[in-house]
Amino acid sequence: MQSKKEVSEKIRPHVLIKRIEDSKIPLGEEDRKLHSIKGKVEQDEPLSKEDEAFLVRLVERANEWQKGLTNSSDTDPEDTMSG
Repeated sequence: MQSKKEVSEKIRPHVLIKRIEDSKIPLGEEDRKLHSIKGKVEQDEPLSKEDEAFLVRLVERANEWQKGLTNSSDTDPEDTMSG
C-alpha cells in the first residue's frame, strides 16, 4: 500500500506542469527541459531535485505572469482618461 506522501509526490509534478501549461507563460529555451520533465512524469520516472526545483521556479514565474495579466486586464482602456 502506498503512503500519502508517495501518492502526493506522484501527483504533485502533474499539478505543477498543468499549472505552468495553463498559464501560457512564454518559456523559450526552458520549453525543451519542461518537455523532458513531462516525459519523465508520464513514464512515472523519479525526478531529480534539479527537475523539481525547475518546476517550482516555473510555477512561481507562471503565478507572477498570471498576476501581471490580471492586473493589466483590470485596467480597461475605457477606465483610463484620454489625453
